[in-house]
Amino acid sequence: MSIRFEKVNYIYQQATPFEHQALYDITLTIPTGSYTAIVGHTGSGKSTLLQHLNGLLKPVSGRIIIGDQEITSLTKNKELGTLRKHVGVVFQFPEAQLFEETVLKDIAFAPKNFGSSEQEALETARQMAKLVDLPEYVFNKSPFELSGGQMRRVAIAGVLAMKPEVLVLDEPTAGLDPKGRIEIMDMFQNLKIQQHLTIILVTHQMDDVARYADNVIVLEKGHLLANNFPEKIFSDSKWLQEHHLALPQATRFAKELQKRADSFNFSKVPLTEEELAIQLIQRINEVKQNDE
Repeated sequence: MSIRFEKVNYIYQQATPFEHQALYDITLTIPTGSYTAIVGHTGSGKSTLLQHLNGLLKPVSGRIIIGDQEITSLTKNKELGTLRKHVGVVFQFPEAQLFEETVLKDIAFAPKNFGSSEQEALETARQMAKLVDLPEYVFNKSPFELSGGQMRRVAIAGVLAMKPEVLVLDEPTAGLDPKGRIEIMDMFQNLKIQQHLTIILVTHQMDDVARYADNVIVLEKGHLLANNFPEKIFSDSKWLQEHHLALPQATRFAKELQKRADSFNFSKVPLTEEELAIQLIQRINEVKQNDE
């Protein structure tokens, strides 16, 4: 399911003394099946753009085309039901939205709400619980008895139970320790492959952008600054610094190494630890061969 923004503007509290424009003429395309990261400094418009993806907000002007559906300022809320089934959103701290008495009932809530019978909804819930690696012994427990990481998986399974084609992730690893963050992000990567999802990730974690995304959208004060491959975005450290964006750790290490050893050049800017390690090993082997 492709997504297209065409000259989208959004203004909070329009025609009041508190009017604030959050998006300015945003035009971009998110291809079907892509893993797109949306980055930018606080106040850049990331969350506002995200809320347009399933109609929580509608453009003041311009239009958004998601699959076969067009969203404009005139679109009625009752016309957005199908869209909200196809575009699932995992907000920050999604476990805060859990409310049912058991894990399975919580996951089953969305499909029941969209017309599935209780039996069908519970079967879907079981499938989604297994998909996010929840063990069967927690299925009939209260979600509030689980660990923080497991609670988050329950909430994510509840979004997946709608069987969306697009999964929108708003800082999905907020509050998790490094191990938990890696586990959750690897889970999303596996889900993308298994379920053929289009994933849109809003994050401040540049290491996650480098490792998982194949497309990066950069916003600043409501304007679109860039929409390009991660390799292109992270190749210009000066540009990133000017726009208050960080480099992935591996890329930062590589650039520092180049500064200290003028003769050391990377054939390709490494974005991940694995890419960095491969090129360092290649360089060490080259030096050994030259010394022999």
